[in-house]
Amino acid sequence: MLYKFSFLVFFCLFNITIKAQTENVLLIEKYLKKSKELSQKNVDSSFLYIEKGIRLAKEINRDSLLAKTYLQQSSLYLLSNKFKEADSILKLNFNKNIPKHLEGQTWHNLATIEYKKQHFEKALDLYITAAKLTEESGNKKLLVNTYTNMGIINARLGNLKNAQRYLEKVITFLDKDTPLELQVLVNLISIYKQQKLFKKFEAGILKAEKLAQKYKSKRTLSIIYNNLSDYYTSDKSNFKKSVFYGEKAISLKKELNHNAYLSLPYNNLGHAYLKNKKYKQAILYLDSALPNAKGLLKSYVYNNLKNAYLGLTNYKKAMHFAELKDVIKDSLNNAKQKEKVTEITEKYESEKKEQQITLLNTENQLQESKIHNQKNLLIGVVLTIFLLGSLAFLWFKNQKTKQSLQQASLKHKLLQTQLNPHFLFHSLNSIQSFIYLNKKEESLDYLGNYSKLMRSIFDNSSTDFITINKDVEAMNAYLKLQHANFENNVSFSLEVAEDISDFLIPPMFVQPYIENAIQHGIKNIENGKVSIKYHNKKDAIEVIIFDNGKGIKTKNNNYLLEKNSSSHVIEERIKILQKTHNYTIKHQVESSSNGTTVLLTFPKKRLI
Repeated sequence: MLYKFSFLVFFCLFNITIKAQTENVLLIEKYLKKSKELSQKNVDSSFLYIEKGIRLAKEINRDSLLAKTYLQQSSLYLLSNKFKEADSILKLNFNKNIPKHLEGQTWHNLATIEYKKQHFEKALDLYITAAKLTEESGNKKLLVNTYTNMGIINARLGNLKNAQRYLEKVITFLDKDTPLELQVLVNLISIYKQQKLFKKFEAGILKAEKLAQKYKSKRTLSIIYNNLSDYYTSDKSNFKKSVFYGEKAISLKKELNHNAYLSLPYNNLGHAYLKNKKYKQAILYLDSALPNAKGLLKSYVYNNLKNAYLGLTNYKKAMHFAELKDVIKDSLNNAKQKEKVTEITEKYESEKKEQQITLLNTENQLQESKIHNQKNLLIGVVLTIFLLGSLAFLWFKNQKTKQSLQQASLKHKLLQTQLNPHFLFHSLNSIQSFIYLNKKEESLDYLGNYSKLMRSIFDNSSTDFITINKDVEAMNAYLKLQHANFENNVSFSLEVAEDISDFLIPPMFVQPYIENAIQHGIKNIENGKVSIKYHNKKDAIEVIIFDNGKGIKTKNNNYLLEKNSSSHVIEERIKILQKTHNYTIKHQVESSSNGTTVLLTFPKKRLI
């Protein structure tokens, strides 16, 4: 009887536990669903729901449920452009035993972080890992997203065949005649046209037109008609069709109040009339295209206007637009930009090889110095047998001091040559990002500032001190490079006292602190601000770097720089300058929620 009672109690408790577990699972799924629904409307509320889900998933200790909640939280961080937080939360999933589709989605979100940071090649590698896992799991919905992003990245990098392959795979997974199929088709037809696969282009664009009409997507239709107008002008020479589709594109743009985007269809129509030798009509459309045209498109409009006026034998006007086109510069086209990057890359490799030779030579000198001083030490030991102990001791001390100073001086050169590749690598990545994004004018500005900074680094790499004037020029070029990576919601300022330009400070010493202020101070905030001020005090030169970030939390604020900001190199340089030149540099940090201030104090040293 007691046995039956015990079994009944156990059975009841088991049922209660199972019921509670089931209710908790359903509640977590409810929180997940609510968070996803609110993600586009109210991100703060979406975060609250997913945090509830995470707490409950931890309580019941279900790896799969916890992984799902982490994935949703990472998606919210991605929406908020909080890449560091998204990365940290996603990596927690690798410590769990989770299904392949969740592991694949984790890699997909990590890839998306790199994609949003415009690290396209790294993103592509991560998407490939995600795709392999997702293919094994058979999760077609996620596979569609992964393949689509892989296609878009390949298109941006100019790998059109790979882009085509992935987007065509996506089409096979999608339900037919859906808005998502339309979106993929619009990307595909552009790739087909660039590769001159005209049969595929025509079939794809006609299908896209039908779908856009079905879903009454006027914006997509305007893009389709604009593509058709250009196709019948540039590739098929069918004047009637190019005009027909060009006018339809303009009509839809006006209907949508997209007046700022009319330049391209106006230019296409002007080009169609120009090819048909109807010069006056061409000029009417090209004049309409001109006000909002920018960059490469503006160059095309000027070129078309030049040719239209040549057709009318109005050589004065033709010359005028030819000169305007020259101002825009033909170097905006991709081929010349690629040549520019190739030239810089080759130059970088050359400089890198020279630096490696310098490093090897310096290391050899250090080794020879050690061997030489070891010999002297041995001689000193022998001399102690014959000479007085005090004389031998003084001689030994003198040799030891010379050895330390010689090694310190050589090590200083070694540290300075190690500092340069960091800037080269970072700047080349930024230049490539601009070019992949087809930002022509920004690329040219960036290349100019990059050239100034590189020249300053290599000119000053062999000297222990430079004038403040030269240091300010280098920092100004560096700030312009950094500013190009931000939108207009950041401001940088650099102020210099008028009476200190001829004083000397170590080269590239201020830069890591400025980099830290940008990367760890203002990078992820709105209205970021960094200011640098060079002051002339009674006994010292002071440099103050301020950022209005959220501050830093560290036990020792004087150790502000992280390893990736060359803190070890800076600390070593401070020690070596003290040894070799009796030159003592001080650095202090004050940080709060209102910002961080770094004070660098340099002894006064004049240009002789």
